Amino acid sequence: MNVFQAHPIATAVLVLIAGLIGRFITTLYRQRRTFKDLPSPPLDPIWGHLKIMGKYSDLCPRGAHPHLYGHFIQKEYNLGPAFYLSSWPFGADALVIQDPELAQQVTTQLVLPKHETLKDVIYALSGENNMLTLEGAEWKRWRSIFNPGFSAANLMTLVPGIVDSAAVFADVLDRHAQKGDVFPLEEAATKVTVDIIGKVVLDHSFNSQESKNELVEAFLSQVRWTPSLLPANPLDPLNPMRPFMQRYNKWRMDRYLNRLLDERFASRAGAQSRKPRKKTVIDLALQSYLDPSEADERTREGPSEETPQHMDPTFRSYALDQLKLFVFAGHDTTSSTICYALHLLSTHPACLAAIRAEHDSVFGPDLSQTAALIKSSPHLLNALPYTLAVIREVLRLYPPASSVRRGLPGVYLQDPKTGEKYPTDGFLVWVHALGMHRSPDLWGPDAQAFKPERFLLENAASVPKDAWRPFEKGPRNCIGQELALLEARVILVMTVRRFDVRAAYESLGGRKEGKRETPEGLKKWVEEGLVYDVWADEAYQQLRATAKPAEGMPVRVVRRTHGSKEQRT
Repeated sequence: MNVFQAHPIATAVLVLIAGLIGRFITTLYRQRRTFKDLPSPPLDPIWGHLKIMGKYSDLCPRGAHPHLYGHFIQKEYNLGPAFYLSSWPFGADALVIQDPELAQQVTTQLVLPKHETLKDVIYALSGENNMLTLEGAEWKRWRSIFNPGFSAANLMTLVPGIVDSAAVFADVLDRHAQKGDVFPLEEAATKVTVDIIGKVVLDHSFNSQESKNELVEAFLSQVRWTPSLLPANPLDPLNPMRPFMQRYNKWRMDRYLNRLLDERFASRAGAQSRKPRKKTVIDLALQSYLDPSEADERTREGPSEETPQHMDPTFRSYALDQLKLFVFAGHDTTSSTICYALHLLSTHPACLAAIRAEHDSVFGPDLSQTAALIKSSPHLLNALPYTLAVIREVLRLYPPASSVRRGLPGVYLQDPKTGEKYPTDGFLVWVHALGMHRSPDLWGPDAQAFKPERFLLENAASVPKDAWRPFEKGPRNCIGQELALLEARVILVMTVRRFDVRAAYESLGGRKEGKRETPEGLKKWVEEGLVYDVWADEAYQQLRATAKPAEGMPVRVVRRTHGSKEQRT
């Protein structure tokens, strides 16, 4: 009897291990051969590009968002408008797009489907029926159902609720000004944007700025427990507590939202006897679902005699997931934008003076009348070209996210300038917004500078076509972009003339990274304007589910005086 016959279990284990090793080596070989003729940085036969990405993780400040890496890698290795990165086996191999024309092929001409890795993040936050990851006819149907509520015309009818939430935010800042303390601006900005979403979508006040709210607490916990699409630590998604906390948070959010949906559905009966001036997103979505032929009607008085007595379970299921998606996507974009807008204005006095002058000219110098003026004449918000330019420039410099799509067999992108073709099959196609937004080739030698005037109407010809993509482009662009731009305008109007808001990173005694000099490996590119100096930017973007201001952006707030009188909103 030989040793294999004497120990059959051990033999089986050894055979299994040998098979797994052989499979790994075979897959590794195939993965590395895939990159043989593709534009990419030097490929390590074992580690792929993980070492290169690790180098930039070390060069960048603590927790810096990985979308910085693509920005640097392109410059170091003199790569073209599209290049490939391999992070296998820890992540998907990627085709990185930093060219507007190629990006348009991805999102508008070919309309590549969303990548599967996006589901790992979004399912935990919103569920499987969310519009961000739905595809085909199912996506089209639900996008059309929710589109009416996010139209610019309908949002204007909801401005008074947005103003009320912004006024509470201003009061929060005022209390901090009275105390003279340092506090995380991102937390306050998150709560005001979540409150606004509650009013716009459900006509419900979460009141999270002044008290704890069950849904908001569960949602923020879910964000903390959600693995990032580009985790800085590959082992982070393996936390054994994650699935338990995600299920618990989902149960809490669904319970809360189900109650609100029932209340909103019941309130439709009372609308039959009156003609409401405003309709929330969920009202119009339910109307579109029950009567698709009237999806865009704004004047319908209420439910017909055939209106069901109970909410359709299919609508409820999809509505729940969209509501959670709106809370996530809505708070994420606008809260970061508000933080960065206040920060950049504080460090650019001429821009701050210009935006304040615009607000004075439109709303008058009496700040106590601002809220009432906006409520009575929401169209005044369209008379703020410089304010909108500030918001657009902030979103250029600090895009909160990028689009990730799934490559398809036989589908290639083609550079219209050179004719070079880029295969997409098997790759995560990453439309790298930061790379395009900060590119000197697109925006000129001052691409890293904060210059809102880029986006004024008289300078429209100088804005590179399709290069500004914070909300993406094409049929799958962000459904809430009009709301994001609207609420950002309202919040800035309600705050920038009343307060001076300054970052207070010096208060974080243990945070030494922000005081370090730019590493030598990056200094030359910074001096040449090819990349921005992340070390000089105290509020660099950190990876926390998405791109967030570093350390929550600690700030101090000081009340301003208007002439000889203290400003009041």
